[in-house]
Amino acid sequence: MTAPTFWQLPVAAMAFAVGALVLGGVIRGYAGFGASTVWVGCLCLVLPPSAVVPSTLLLEVASSAALAPRVWPDAHRPSLRWLLAGTLAGLPAGIWALAALPVHATRLAVGLVVGVSALALAVTRRTRPLGGPARTGGAGVLFGLLNGACGVGGPPVVLMYLASPLPIAVSRASLVVFFLAADLLTVAAAGAGGLLGWAVLAQTALFLPIALTGVALGGWAYRRAAGDVRQIVLGILAVVSLGLVAQAVVA
Repeated sequence: MTAPTFWQLPVAAMAFAVGALVLGGVIRGYAGFGASTVWVGCLCLVLPPSAVVPSTLLLEVASSAALAPRVWPDAHRPSLRWLLAGTLAGLPAGIWALAALPVHATRLAVGLVVGVSALALAVTRRTRPLGGPARTGGAGVLFGLLNGACGVGGPPVVLMYLASPLPIAVSRASLVVFFLAADLLTVAAAGAGGLLGWAVLAQTALFLPIALTGVALGGWAYRRAAGDVRQIVLGILAVVSLGLVAQAVVA
């Protein structure tokens, strides 16, 4: 049976979904990370993961595509090769899990991933070497599993780069390029798995301008404000995590 999408939601849930899309976009435009985690975490409170994850992947592709050409010269290419190789290895199992696991089990997994990610980001320090092919490829495998199953595969790769001594510009460029390539791979795998139906594509067409409006607002705020938004993002992720876990347990 086809999973319900935005069009089947009650009005209050629709309003919540629109607010979540804007919020995730604002965080992406302001902080440069965290959008997909917020989008998946919040939207999974009102929609099944099988309807949320493909839309979020497409939103991420659109967001990254605009940035990738400008940051490509700064990207750390050796690590990108091993990350993408690992992603290809992990994706099939992740896509299978998204299609096969019960909704409450996937919601619980998303909630736990979001919570652990927030905790890990809170304690990350730039002290660890980037690592060789084994560690980098392993992070890619974990990304493939989590991105395919939950749409929130980014934290292992974000943590790998943020904990390394690479310059911030290189880490940011590498993340943008990697997410664009990896999300394209995940979208292709989701399509092959039958998760990109017309209802999901129509939903994404509605979501895209809303999310990009949030990104523009976040960029506007960043240019006019000082300070670190990291703690705000971590607080939002913690609340989303608790909501998802509570919903999964009650269900």
